Amino acid sequence: MSSTELLYGVLMTALASSAAMTMVMLLRRPVRHWLGASAAYLLWLAVPVAIAAVLLPAPRVVATAMHAAGTASGTVTAFVAPMKALPIWPLLLAGIWACGVLLTAVGLIRQQRRFVRGLGRVERRADGFWQAQAVLGLPAAMHLWRPRIVLPAGFEQRYTVQEQQLVLLHEQLHVRRGDIVVNALLAVMQCIHWFNPLLPFALRRCRDDQELSCDERVVARVGGERRSYGSAMLKTGLASSPLPVGCHWQSPHPLKERIAMLKRPVPGVKQWVTMVMLSLGVSSGLGYAAWAAQPTRQEIASVGALHAVALEVDADGERQQFQIREHAGKPFAFALQSGKGVSWNAEFTLEAADAGQLRLSGELKADGVVVSRPVLLIAADAPAGVKVSTADGRSVLDVALRVSRVASANQGTAAGKGRISVEPQSTPASIPSFATMSPPRYPPSMHTGEVWLKIDVAADGAVTGVVVDSSSGHADLDAAAVEAARGWTLNPGSKDGEAVAGQVRVPVRFDMDKTETETSEVTS
Repeated sequence: MSSTELLYGVLMTALASSAAMTMVMLLRRPVRHWLGASAAYLLWLAVPVAIAAVLLPAPRVVATAMHAAGTASGTVTAFVAPMKALPIWPLLLAGIWACGVLLTAVGLIRQQRRFVRGLGRVERRADGFWQAQAVLGLPAAMHLWRPRIVLPAGFEQRYTVQEQQLVLLHEQLHVRRGDIVVNALLAVMQCIHWFNPLLPFALRRCRDDQELSCDERVVARVGGERRSYGSAMLKTGLASSPLPVGCHWQSPHPLKERIAMLKRPVPGVKQWVTMVMLSLGVSSGLGYAAWAAQPTRQEIASVGALHAVALEVDADGERQQFQIREHAGKPFAFALQSGKGVSWNAEFTLEAADAGQLRLSGELKADGVVVSRPVLLIAADAPAGVKVSTADGRSVLDVALRVSRVASANQGTAAGKGRISVEPQSTPASIPSFATMSPPRYPPSMHTGEVWLKIDVAADGAVTGVVVDSSSGHADLDAAAVEAARGWTLNPGSKDGEAVAGQVRVPVRFDMDKTETETSEVTS
């Protein structure tokens, strides 16, 4: 990964997490009042979902085109240049960001060690808990890999037996729910996004909701002991030094808010179902919005060399000649009605083979029935052919062909726009074919659909008119297709060796994976 890609990923995740945190902070209080503290805590799931969404591959647009020449059609891929990365001192910015990550991590590690050193000697008790010499900030749930619950000095003297059970239940819930892991991830996020001014405030609110949610779960289990639980809160010594990776009692905690929450009723089953559905809805909605908001990635597909295939086809006396240009590995096809009324369809794929040869494989059908699947090893610029007949011998198809390599200049312009052409040869009358073509721009709405265009072509190949023959149902897709078509250039149709004006009917498909442009119906 380059420094530019790294910085871009950090920036995009910071923007996505900021949007999610802002949304959660706006919703947390009304949701907590409506559904309880656990519902507000669940809302924070939207933050990691939004971050993960922007790390997924962005929507990608690849345009392909189907061309017709006489009765032949071929498949050619049109490419656009990849999105350019920000060129402004990427190494310097990456160095500054890395220094910020390191300094933030060092600061959090020092806070963690300061808290641990302040505990004094910690010894394991017979009941499985740990006893410290300090009081402030305890009890606490600590250690990421092997969580332990550390109790303050004089734990039995400070709390009644009932209060001891409630305090221990509180810390045990932190461990069982994985809150220590959550706080560790928050610390990692704080290191990566150290430059985000919103992050410290949001993390503080998240940990507040974590404590309130844990209090709510304790009350749900021992509903008749709210007074004892509130008394235990007031007896607990609050630490001024935070514990980044762990759950403990610290002075910034909203103690008054926690005690006031003890008076609220515990959420019922319906509220639990509602809070889970709300959390999933908010998280998935923000995640999809973050993913869809990414700039559409326009990439150059990996294709083989471009070849020109000259064909001469004879089907029961019906003879045609034409040429198709196609990249190796991409299929091309043609159809022909024989002199005896048999419909022949052929599809071939050209691939590189050993010793500089080419491998031509295909499938030939007569009236929809597969007659042959030939495989040929041929040399460039050397004649080759295939001759097959139907099972009853009624119709014979004879294909003579010659494959030549096309110069690289014909494969694309410096701007990255693919050149697409199908060049008719000596046919009695030929139809327009594409000379240059740019794929349509994918609208921000990310709608999908298919637009059919009618394009008027002048004798010089210029596009003189574009109308929507069949709408996709989305005005932005229709407009994008029309805008792209106006910039296309075509090889004009010809009759008796002279260029003539004509019309071509083109479908343009938009979907989340690719944008396809096909010419399948042509009128002159």
